[in-house]
Parts: sequence; C-alpha cells; structure tokens
Amino acid sequence: MVEKQQIEMDLLDIFVSLNRGLNLSDVMFQLNNLYAPKGEKVEQEMLMEVLASLTDKGYLKTFQVGALDSWKITEDGEDYFYSL
Repeated sequence: MVEKQQIEMDLLDIFVSLNRGLNLSDVMFQLNNLYAPKGEKVEQEMLMEVLASLTDKGYLKTFQVGALDSWKITEDGEDYFYSL
C-alpha cells in the first residue's frame, strides 16, 4: 500500500509538472500510472484525504469545472514542493 506522504509528494510533483487543473479522475489516473508498475494502487478515499489536506494547507486550490471538483497547485504549493 502506498503511504500518504508518498502520495502527497507525488501529487505535488504531478501538479507542478502539468501546471494545470485536474479533476479527481485525472489525478487518480496519473497516480495509478506511477504506481502500477510496482503493483500498487491508490484508493480513492486516501486520495481524497490527501487532496483535502493539501487544500487545507494552502498548497492546492479547488474549483468547479462544470459539475466536477478540480484542483490546481498554488504558488505556496510550488514553493513547498521545490523546498523538499
């Protein structure tokens, strides 16, 4: 099972690399592409917890695209990622 801290770092990396907003299915797809070769998978519940945590810390912002919640990295999130 993938650890929460690893998901957090990989999420920030994905958002910095893509530099655009992503909805839940896009984020899940990106993460599972990273972990599939290792035989691991991210559970949606854990992903939602990590997204909420990063949003509460101000590293991600959430917005609506149609009926879908989406997230995008903030400047603080980029600074935090580059400081790791």
